[in-house]
Amino acid sequence: MLHRPFCAALLASLLLPAWAAGPSPAYPVKPVHIVVPYPPGGSADLIGRMIGDKLSKSMGQPFVVENKPGATGAIGSEFVARADPDGYTLLVAIADTHAINPAVVPKLPYDPVKDFTPITLMALQPFVLAVGPNVQARTLGEFVATAKAKPGALTYASNGTGGLQHLAGELFSSAAGIKMLHVPYKGAGPALSDVMGGQVDAIFISLQGAGGNLKSGKLRPLAITSAKRLAVAPDIPTFAESGYPKFQMAQWYGLLAPKNTPPEIVQNLNAHVKEALSSADVGDKLRGAGTEPVGSTPEEFARFLAGEIAQWANVAKANNIRVEQ
Repeated sequence: MLHRPFCAALLASLLLPAWAAGPSPAYPVKPVHIVVPYPPGGSADLIGRMIGDKLSKSMGQPFVVENKPGATGAIGSEFVARADPDGYTLLVAIADTHAINPAVVPKLPYDPVKDFTPITLMALQPFVLAVGPNVQARTLGEFVATAKAKPGALTYASNGTGGLQHLAGELFSSAAGIKMLHVPYKGAGPALSDVMGGQVDAIFISLQGAGGNLKSGKLRPLAITSAKRLAVAPDIPTFAESGYPKFQMAQWYGLLAPKNTPPEIVQNLNAHVKEALSSADVGDKLRGAGTEPVGSTPEEFARFLAGEIAQWANVAKANNIRVEQ
């Protein structure tokens, strides 16, 4: 006969799997932290705060934005990569953190794919190729013709070596068969000022980044990198309309969680973020800033990210672009 204490222990062990397999607690049951790996005030920060505010209301817990800037977004991204995969630490990722950095930073402290779980691609922000007062070209075709007539004579500014503005210029140079001289700056502000002042010829920049300088005439837009013209800037033709049908690129904003985050949490967040992006106030604010809301599935975002990583890796390799952090 089995001893009674042994029987009790055996019964407890048999019941344990059933208890452990029971329903998970509701999510979220405490505040969720959305990490933005850049300083306050930029587009990533604004989008993170808009979405966080909506999720706080729809999911019943605070979604708190935390800015963790540094190392072109690598510090905040690594922080989330090492966080517990419980849905309470999320990342606003952009092209620089998850497609550009892997291409140009030799020892990145995180893997853009293996260390994260995609939730959704939130928005796309196309760039405009704009020129300053010293450039006579009125169309993209005229600009390319000038560049071909004087290889290396035209210059373009960026917010720094190895950033999206830099690589956008190299990507277009390859597509158009031209050579422009890259002039890096420590920030978008000084780069924009020198283009408007005539010290540098051109810049790839978002409509939001350009501000009112396009309407004032201090900058002249030649083409926009979106698939179609934007309602907020209907007079700016696309690169496709201007003879480059395959040239599309954008700054993008996605929401990621640490790897191994439970699928039910991912799907829950995905549904609520898509709902937020489809709301009139969020959509209107984004479109007004020249940014198109998306709201993809996790699988669509994963495929998009893979394509971005491959594209910018090719550009960086072809132009031998490396950045030491």
